[in-house]
Amino acid sequence: MGNLSKVVSRLKGFNLWLLLGPILVFAPLANAGTRQGIVSLDMCADQYALALLPQDEIAGLSLRAQHPDSFYRLRAVAFPRRRASLETVLALRPRAVLRTWGGDARLLSGLKAHGIEVIQISDPADIPAARAELLRVGTLLRQPQRALHEARRMDEALKAISKQGRGRDVLYYTPSGYTAGPKTWVGELLKTMNYKVQAGQDYYAYLSPEAFLTLTPDVYALGFYEDKYAMRRVAGRHPLVRKKIAGQETIVLPSPAIACNAWYSAQAMQEGVGL
Repeated sequence: MGNLSKVVSRLKGFNLWLLLGPILVFAPLANAGTRQGIVSLDMCADQYALALLPQDEIAGLSLRAQHPDSFYRLRAVAFPRRRASLETVLALRPRAVLRTWGGDARLLSGLKAHGIEVIQISDPADIPAARAELLRVGTLLRQPQRALHEARRMDEALKAISKQGRGRDVLYYTPSGYTAGPKTWVGELLKTMNYKVQAGQDYYAYLSPEAFLTLTPDVYALGFYEDKYAMRRVAGRHPLVRKKIAGQETIVLPSPAIACNAWYSAQAMQEGVGL
């Protein structure tokens, strides 16, 4: 009778293993396999996600994905926007996150601690660097062919805008009173359009209304003038500054072209110059 009890006990244990064993073995693999999609942490990274990824691979975009400065803002309507916090991102279980400047140190260290890849996008300084960064990120996102397609679109846009400036002097100016030198992203775009950038320095610098009025470029290139409410009390709206601008040829640099340093800036310029 004692031997029979031992056999029954062993059979019960065997049945329990048949029931639970596969769950115990495959549970870690199942958890690992549920990671899918990409989460973007900021507006500049959103553009890479929206241009390069299939819809079913975008797990979330930043809160600014539909901002007027976002080049692909119309595409962004179809996707959820997520806060760049560790708790939010972990709940989505992405296989990777995409960022330029989004997310704090706690978020980034937490993601790495949970084995989530962080794809860091650099800030290209010129057109060749923008092309290289597009192709690099496309490879990391497993979408090299889509990146090549976007690079060809960039080339077409660059060709379309390459003769607009006709070698004339241009001065970039924003409502907040800042100008841009030739070694900035704005300067790079203007040189690509065949303008000669008029500036007293190589990078961004404040240009007071008094200094602005002493300069005589052939063309003014205006940036971020679309937001009239936000910029209503700044240097670039001084009556004398506005009068001088009104009396001269101007081009408008669409904010999506200059908000982020990226390949699609050429397309934004092609589509939006003069608006």
